[in-house]
Amino acid sequence: MEAHQDLMHQIFSNNIINWVILVGVIVYFWNKFMPPIFAARHQRIQGAIDDAAHAKRDGEDFLQEQKQRIANAETEAKKILEDAKQTAASMKQQESEVIKKEIAELEKKLEQQIATHRQMVITELRSQAAVAAVRLAEASLPGAITDNVKKGLQERFVSQLDQIGANKK
Repeated sequence: MEAHQDLMHQIFSNNIINWVILVGVIVYFWNKFMPPIFAARHQRIQGAIDDAAHAKRDGEDFLQEQKQRIANAETEAKKILEDAKQTAASMKQQESEVIKKEIAELEKKLEQQIATHRQMVITELRSQAAVAAVRLAEASLPGAITDNVKKGLQERFVSQLDQIGANKK
């Protein structure tokens, strides 16, 4: 009975260790790959904002020059102002669409990477659990079980692991 409790304690401890390793791997890959992606994205967005601000300043400078040259032409000044507003609105809308598209693409890539890593970790955990179970069975039951019984137990254990994995999905 005590040997069985020790065996159960080892299996439980191995599961906890495996989960801790899984969480550690996920955190490691997140910290390794995501900051550069976010930094590059931040730089692109900041560059776009700076370009828009520069374009806005250029548009405002151009408007001031035209007002000075044509002080008496109110209609021309109104036309220039409307053109500048339309250009700024158009640029803002274009930038907004580009940013939304890039964010959607980035989210899709992140989801794909997370799904891939999740599957890799699940496969590795299943493999390690199967190896550990076989080793435990070989160590604790060498004389009590025939080869046919061992094979049947192993097949049943693997099928149970597959069922558990399928249920968690």
